[in-house]
Amino acid sequence: MLDSSTAISIILGSSNSNHRHGNIAKQLKTLLSLDWEVNVSHVFREANHAADFLACKGHDCNFGTHSFDVCDQGLGQWLRHDVMGITQERLIINTS
Repeated sequence: MLDSSTAISIILGSSNSNHRHGNIAKQLKTLLSLDWEVNVSHVFREANHAADFLACKGHDCNFGTHSFDVCDQGLGQWLRHDVMGITQERLIINTS
């Protein structure tokens, strides 16, 4: 699993050629450089349940692009939570 802060670092970093996702990062940089306004920012998974749900679901799929004709019941629930602004607390354990 890839945390979004790590993904942002990979996408916005200057050199990605040696990273295992370097090719995808290069393609994303190309898209970001097109004539449109795009903001890239970190969002904690607790504040975007729908994206987290899809990211977890993606681990069960083969590599590539996938589309769905019907909204998964679990995804519908998280979309409603995200629209309503419902979040969950995040527990961070200090190990030092």
